[in-house]
Amino acid sequence: MKFNITESRALTVTKILKHRVSFVLICFLAFSLFTSADARIYIDITAPGFRKLPISISYRGHEAAKEAAEIVEKNLGFTGIFYLIDPDILGAEISVKLDVEISEGIKADVLVFDLIENRQVLSKRYTAPKKLLRALAHTISNDIYYEITGRQGVFRTKISYVVSTYRKKWLYIMDWDGANPVRIVTKGLTLNHSWTHDGLNLVYASARKKKWGIYMRNLRTFRETVLFKAAGLNLAGGISRDNRIAFSSSKDGNPEIYVMNINKTGLKKITRSFGIDVSPVFSPDGKWIAFVSDRGGSPQIYIMDSDGKRLRRLTFKGSYNTSPAWSPDGNWVAFVGRKHGKNQIYMIKSDGADLIQLTDRRNNENPSFSPDGMFITFDSDKAGLKGIYLMNINGGELKRISPRQIKAMNPQWSPYIK
Repeated sequence: MKFNITESRALTVTKILKHRVSFVLICFLAFSLFTSADARIYIDITAPGFRKLPISISYRGHEAAKEAAEIVEKNLGFTGIFYLIDPDILGAEISVKLDVEISEGIKADVLVFDLIENRQVLSKRYTAPKKLLRALAHTISNDIYYEITGRQGVFRTKISYVVSTYRKKWLYIMDWDGANPVRIVTKGLTLNHSWTHDGLNLVYASARKKKWGIYMRNLRTFRETVLFKAAGLNLAGGISRDNRIAFSSSKDGNPEIYVMNINKTGLKKITRSFGIDVSPVFSPDGKWIAFVSDRGGSPQIYIMDSDGKRLRRLTFKGSYNTSPAWSPDGNWVAFVGRKHGKNQIYMIKSDGADLIQLTDRRNNENPSFSPDGMFITFDSDKAGLKGIYLMNINGGELKRISPRQIKAMNPQWSPYIK
């Protein structure tokens, strides 16, 4: 039985340019002149069949205002809850005005106005270094999204992913929309990876000198720490909010599931079967672990508590189900199921009810939820070469975010980044 576990081969060490990502996770925006109207939820995005909100976005000032406005438009447009209207055409219910000035840095004044009730929704000034225009526009998008929906936006989040070339794999991160790709890990054959819940570290599996280990990279200091290394194949899994890591290791023979603290203490083997147990991921509350096992004859998704007890099988339909991912509220598990010889993405409630198929063309794999639970990133060969895509949790608003000439796979959505 194969689970697409990668071959082992060491890569050439290349220098990582620290300055390229030194600003990725910092808090860079200074706010002043902030006012907000009394909270009102314009769109309940949890309600079925909500109406899209007509919104117009205009800009003035420095030429950078156009770029900022375009980023905000793309951000809000992708959510599927806004209907963008030209500012010169009547029909908008919400207007957004951007006024951008640039001297030593960027200064942007944003005014959001309710045209139906004739009232100000948001007035805010943003400042940032010139090179962080995109990040500033993402923050503006987050604030508008929050004022309209009452929910935190994902526009400042990141996605980690693997770029693959002939016999080489590298770990990258990029903005949620595909901009600003940065190489993070350049040595070893990196494939599986996860974010810590503070967004400051990536944990990944990598082969060094023909030996698999699990490593952690701090994204501020770039320091790499060895978390686990042993004979056999060792593949990183998910990380709980209290910094426990689940992983699979074949150090004792069959691949089994292990749990340990991220400080390398408390190692515990929690599965014992004659089959292959891989791909463990913690539920958001850390009480449960979903994983893949062929103990029943074919790869299926199972759930157990974080001590390995109270095990139950989650998926029964289909003969090949892999790659579980929990929704942020813990109510759903996304996974990959094989149908008619192709891999497709499904969702199922964590109690085994309401199986939903989200994709149906070509091969679609490795789902990961956005931190608000509204979107899923995954990889697909829809356009030939495998790339990273986004979709909403209903399978709509499909968007490719990785370049078409690059083979990209295994995306993992970051938590909210402060």
